[in-house]
Amino acid sequence: MARRKSTTRRSSTSTRTTRGRRKSDAELRVEQFTWALLVVTFAITQVVPAGTLPNWFVPLAGAFIILGSGWYQYSRRWRVSPFTWIAGSVMALLTYYVWQVNPAANMLGAALLVFAGVILFGVMTGET
Repeated sequence: MARRKSTTRRSSTSTRTTRGRRKSDAELRVEQFTWALLVVTFAITQVVPAGTLPNWFVPLAGAFIILGSGWYQYSRRWRVSPFTWIAGSVMALLTYYVWQVNPAANMLGAALLVFAGVILFGVMTGET
């Protein structure tokens, strides 16, 4: 008897990452929600009048969002990219620098680069 080829179909409830592991819809939603929060944080700085928010607001918000997302994903036993932990730590260090070392420093540009890096890394690799 001839063996029938089995076809592997992708489930509509999951997608494949670059490593071949399937990612659940819930995991994708958490990552996309994280990216949306990063964009909203930056958008707030554009809507609020200049000088209203302290210089440490954006790095602190970014650190909370990125590290909070990483801890949430880790607690659910989902894979969390090392890039997430590094980016969150960089944001925390920027916050510390602005808060303790140089309160007049504007870290908006650096924070935007980290935000863009997190989002681009996530889109390109499928993991954040």
